Amino acid sequence: MTAVARVIRNTPALGLRDYFAWRGMDAGGIFNARGRGSWSSTHLLKAMEGMTESEQGTVNADFDRIQAMTDEPGQWAIFQTAIDKTRLEGLANPHERAMWLFRAEPAAFRQAEEIRYTDTRRQGRMWSGFVGPRHLVPSRDTSEHRRFEEKVCSLFGSRNARLDLFERTRPGRDSQPERLVQAVIYRDGLPDAGLEFNALGELELRPRRPVFELAITYEPNSGVIEVVANGVEQRTRLARLFAEIILQQGILGLRIPLRQYDLSRLLAPCDFPTDPEDGIDAVKVTWLKLRRQASTLPCIALISKWEDRHSVHEHAQHLIVAPEGMPQQFQTDEAIISIRLRPARGSTGRRRTINVTITLPNGCNLKSKTEKERLICDKYLPLWGLVKEI
Repeated sequence: MTAVARVIRNTPALGLRDYFAWRGMDAGGIFNARGRGSWSSTHLLKAMEGMTESEQGTVNADFDRIQAMTDEPGQWAIFQTAIDKTRLEGLANPHERAMWLFRAEPAAFRQAEEIRYTDTRRQGRMWSGFVGPRHLVPSRDTSEHRRFEEKVCSLFGSRNARLDLFERTRPGRDSQPERLVQAVIYRDGLPDAGLEFNALGELELRPRRPVFELAITYEPNSGVIEVVANGVEQRTRLARLFAEIILQQGILGLRIPLRQYDLSRLLAPCDFPTDPEDGIDAVKVTWLKLRRQASTLPCIALISKWEDRHSVHEHAQHLIVAPEGMPQQFQTDEAIISIRLRPARGSTGRRRTINVTITLPNGCNLKSKTEKERLICDKYLPLWGLVKEI
């Protein structure tokens, strides 16, 4: 019910009224001719308790999808796919925009979901990048698409597969959009069965074949093919199939390595230079996990909060004998770098803080999800000497 409450509390009344009318639901009479008086989100949430179980299930499923698209990656995707962008720009907030697209342009909303699904999993455990040919135009031949679907079925032992291919953009390193082609593949899994109550209230096993989603992107300017799916070997084979059939040029399957980090310079006090236009107010190392060079287990954690006048290195002077030998004796396995942003111009809210957690060799909690986090990942971590050159 959390997503339902969030959507109701953040969506203007007109958007909610249009949604319930579109679904043909009374919503306790709040939005009908007799319910034109004032009402609150609390009234609506209470009224929904009187809806049928089927109606409540529909609202829960819809609002889960709508809520997921209200973050920055979701909003970027929504503006990518919406046909009526002028109408979208005139809406009040992310919830109203997601609600409107869900209702008015359902196919565009589904495509936006696919874009967000792919972008939020980049550089994660389900992601692999591959070296591919540059400046190719993917085939639009439906017979080639069917052949690709057949190969996917053969690869995963599926009965059915469907390929959706479309063009899109993605925020680039210099805030310039990168042109991409995205393929979304749906394929069914092995038969499964779950217990359900039938109309007589008796338990029975009902078979089903779950549907899984895979995603591939191709960036013509760089030639990079990225695959989001479970299993490294499956990702490699999917990249090769995509190149051979859709791009019509084979590849060797050479993987682009995950970004690797180097935290050695954090063993000593160091500067974190920033550009004024990026809105960063201050940067501080608030956590270091250290271990001795010959040990396999962490031996000490250094913590320094923003309110603490002392740095983690000053704490080390009290905790570690001969701190000047720290770079030789210890290595850093994990660090948290806390970045405080200046409030937006005219804003009266609190300063936002982004905590970047880096774990060797290639763990990072940001994953390039928001514009500011992409800036930190792509610009400042290399600038601060925390990324290995590969």
